[in-house]
Amino acid sequence: MAASNDSVADGTKSTDAEQQAAANKADEPGGSRRKFLARATLAMGGLLGVATAVPLVGYLFYPVGRKIVRSSDEPIDVIAANELPDDGTPKLVAVNADSVRDAWSVSAAPLGAVWLRRVEGKVEALSSTCPHLGCAIGYDPGSKQYKCPCHRSAFGLDGEKLSGPSKRGMDPLVAKVGADGRIRVTFKKYRPDVSGREEV
Repeated sequence: MAASNDSVADGTKSTDAEQQAAANKADEPGGSRRKFLARATLAMGGLLGVATAVPLVGYLFYPVGRKIVRSSDEPIDVIAANELPDDGTPKLVAVNADSVRDAWSVSAAPLGAVWLRRVEGKVEALSSTCPHLGCAIGYDPGSKQYKCPCHRSAFGLDGEKLSGPSKRGMDPLVAKVGADGRIRVTFKKYRPDVSGREEV
């Protein structure tokens, strides 16, 4: 029994001795170099990860806070004033922005269309977007009314609501004739299906 206890004690001593030898080996110059290389590799990997993540996060969050273009801040040249009929008949004209920013991209883009007409020497502009649900409004020369083909709202030449489900008249826009004889429109979009005009 004593011999058995001695062998267990010897086994414990040898295990302790192996652990001490391993610790001494780690303290040797070669062991320190291994630790340094392991830490340096981790540090380099971390730096590379951060260097890659920062531009990626910046790219993903680039549109945050950027204005999505729905309207023009500046008047947009749409047509020559002499192209409008003198008798007050409305003319549908497309409004295209020269350069707009929409999230990541910058490009030319159509913003919408307006009905223009000459009234007593001035130019009136009405958005062609129906204030009910955003359909495109047409003009009926027979009745001299603007009409929405989708939900049957009707509007007078001045844009006032005559009938239908729309909660307000057509949206007026600012139109001015420049010294060069060109008409410029400040295009805006308004929230549909509300009685007041809320720009979006």
